[in-house]
Amino acid sequence: MAASTGNHGLAVAYGASKLGINATIYLPENASPQKVQALRNYAVEIRFYGNDCEATESHARAEASKTGQIYLSPYNDPKVVGGQGTIGIEILGQHESVDSIMVSVGGGGLIGGIAGYVKGLGGDVKIIGCLPENSPVMYESVRAGRIVDSVVSPTLSDGTAGGIEAGAITFEPCWRYVDDWVLVSENEIRDGMKLVFEHERIVIEGAAGVVVASFVKIKEKLKGRNVMLVMCGGNIDIEKFKKLVF
Repeated sequence: MAASTGNHGLAVAYGASKLGINATIYLPENASPQKVQALRNYAVEIRFYGNDCEATESHARAEASKTGQIYLSPYNDPKVVGGQGTIGIEILGQHESVDSIMVSVGGGGLIGGIAGYVKGLGGDVKIIGCLPENSPVMYESVRAGRIVDSVVSPTLSDGTAGGIEAGAITFEPCWRYVDDWVLVSENEIRDGMKLVFEHERIVIEGAAGVVVASFVKIKEKLKGRNVMLVMCGGNIDIEKFKKLVF
């Protein structure tokens, strides 16, 4: 059993299909229709609960406990964080000189895994967390020194939206290892998505647009540095994408 706005759910669905096992994926009621449709391509049960990722995750965890199923958190699981951290291995293995790595942040699993590996090597690579202004929960939590309930508004970055589970293991690496934070507006996210399409002809979703927008926002500070941007998804309804960028 898993809870996800889409991307983690797709990974669980794919894994379950390869292993030939049953899986139930919980989604918030306002999940992206394109991501829901992508999940329906797999033989998994899809259920909906709540309008916030934190509420959906808490409900799915409780249901898994009640039914004796294994719950796979999208970020609050050391194996999931470790798996996401392999992106750090790939980046440093493919590039001899890396000064900064920019990563979109929701629950903190992706940036926590990457930062934990990269900082564990003892180098001076800077880790930069990127968030939508409308859902800055991890940023506000790090500022407060604890996981907090922050005001969350709708955002194009549905893959990073929502609250964080109390006691999540990702808070510690985010607090300890992330060197800088950038918050971007919805217009900046849209412009980031448009920029990538115009120059690369690649369709990216809002969560990936966050990291592009963040790079553009602080580009003057990054001049002369070798910067890596983690592009974390292209799961967006094509009609929605067309309205945003054309």
